[in-house]
Amino acid sequence: MRTTIYTSLLAALPMAALAQERPVLANTSAVPTHYGILLTPSITPIDMFGPMDVFQGLAMAFQNLTGPMHLSIISVNSTPSTTNPPMPGMDFGMALPPTITIDEYLKAAATNFTSIGASSTNSTCHTSTKIPGPLDVLLVPGGGGTRKDVSHEIDFVRTVYPSLKHLISVCTGSTIVARAGVLDNRRATTNKKAWAWATSFGANVSYVPHARWVQDGNVWTSSGVSAGVDVSYAFLASVYGEEVSQWVADVSEYTRWGNASYDPFAERWGPLNTTALNGTAAM
Repeated sequence: MRTTIYTSLLAALPMAALAQERPVLANTSAVPTHYGILLTPSITPIDMFGPMDVFQGLAMAFQNLTGPMHLSIISVNSTPSTTNPPMPGMDFGMALPPTITIDEYLKAAATNFTSIGASSTNSTCHTSTKIPGPLDVLLVPGGGGTRKDVSHEIDFVRTVYPSLKHLISVCTGSTIVARAGVLDNRRATTNKKAWAWATSFGANVSYVPHARWVQDGNVWTSSGVSAGVDVSYAFLASVYGEEVSQWVADVSEYTRWGNASYDPFAERWGPLNTTALNGTAAM
């Protein structure tokens, strides 16, 4: 397990002291415990790792109250995704192997999650434990991969959304959610620099140009890249309680952005200014 600020703090503090310091869960019934992250061929690192660190902080501090938490990294096949942007001459990134493929998850769902054993059938997947059941929360990051052929990812979101408790998109991950039809007749937001392209998907979607994130029912959409961290803390506050969210942020020494309706990068990039969209536009 990689060393994080959380493991350091947990090692330094007696568990009894930690339990006294942390707040209680505002919601103790039917809290989500199975989180999934959907990979495309290329993702922006913070779109995935920012929210993942927020959820990991929650798991490390509260899973004895929520019950065991599980993270699934999901991809079309066993070929690793990458954080390297799909740009000519660009070679600066890392491989991201999935823990389970889309087909494996859907086959497991068809048997009520009794068919996934101790290891995956794909040599590059690393499923170490049995899938505990259906996904509760699915995170869809953005990045250059959303501009590729993502038909399988779109179909997966369309298929699993009805069984999810929550769906969260970061940046241009919203385009996958929109193409799956989940954003139809909803309010949403997305990356401000890629606004013209990213808002071209979905039917009757009310895209909010100045929002940092938007919650519409159980669907959360966030603005560009780093906004994924902000929507994740907002999600924690809504589901687990404001004090829990703030405590996880404080442990991470992160200053939360509290205003969902205002994104300063809307002014910086001009979400309705299509001249910002060229070959180097945000992905």
